[in-house]
Amino acid sequence: MTHGSRYLGKLYNDLITNSPQTILMDIPSDLGRGRISQTKIKHGIILSDWQMCYQADMNVQGPVSKEYIQIIFCLNDGISWGMMDENKSITIQKRESCIYAGHGGTEYICYTKDSNFTFKSIKIPITYFSQLLTDYFDGQEAAAYEKKLLNGISKVPVTPAMEQILAETSQFTQYRGGLGYLYLDGKLLELLSIYLGEVLELDILMGKNISMSRTERTAIMEAKRIIDSQLAFAPSCEELSRLVHLSVTKLTRGFSSFYGMPIHQYVIEQRLVQAAQLLLEGDWNVSEVAAIVGYGKPSNFAAAFKKKYGVAPKNYRESRFDNPKNKP
Repeated sequence: MTHGSRYLGKLYNDLITNSPQTILMDIPSDLGRGRISQTKIKHGIILSDWQMCYQADMNVQGPVSKEYIQIIFCLNDGISWGMMDENKSITIQKRESCIYAGHGGTEYICYTKDSNFTFKSIKIPITYFSQLLTDYFDGQEAAAYEKKLLNGISKVPVTPAMEQILAETSQFTQYRGGLGYLYLDGKLLELLSIYLGEVLELDILMGKNISMSRTERTAIMEAKRIIDSQLAFAPSCEELSRLVHLSVTKLTRGFSSFYGMPIHQYVIEQRLVQAAQLLLEGDWNVSEVAAIVGYGKPSNFAAAFKKKYGVAPKNYRESRFDNPKNKP
């Protein structure tokens, strides 16, 4: 072996060794089926993916470190858990999430028999999370965020944009060495920016800038939740108005002020984000994706998609990631 070959071989091995490593744990077959994976990245952040189905009801308990703030995304059957020392409980359903700081006590979780649990979690050291708030927000904003997030539990709908970013985190394996960490750091910050907006838009982001009652703000947020939960069949403005008990005028004006775009544009944007996620997963063709996200004509979908992403939907996956078959 030449000196150059030895050097390149060592470099390649070092890159693999110094890339983010994932630990996989399979559910024992006598208990059920599924797998838990954990990836630790920079700053002590832990990304976990949980896929579990048990043959009998399972009750699990354990300590919770108060050094972390945790975000949990429920993507399938709902899950609930309780805090023994505080007599509190949390329940999140499909397409819901929550964020809360560890309390240092004991939690117990109940896994129901034959339920398909699929959720992702992110554990962020509170010291690092606080540093992010200090780096990116002024003193008053950072204090408000800390008060909201470190002293309670906030529940947030899982939006298509969040799902897309969560799906993209698995692509870090295409990058070697420090690039893998850099990729995951970028995805985490992207997710946090969207997530914090969802958590705090009612209490902070809207705050002093727009003259609107709390009842109207709550109604507009509910309208957004309804849209997000049924993007392909999003209700008309008139129907949304009836569902949230707010006039069409107040709803449309308030939504534009609140989210920076009209309702119709928001629906289109979210449909295209969801479509991009489906295309990345690679299980559907363009016509199927168009139908799933609510487009009756694939041609209309293709035109809207290309306008947003600059590439035809049939070429989107190839434009985002290299084909692994072409890699050495």
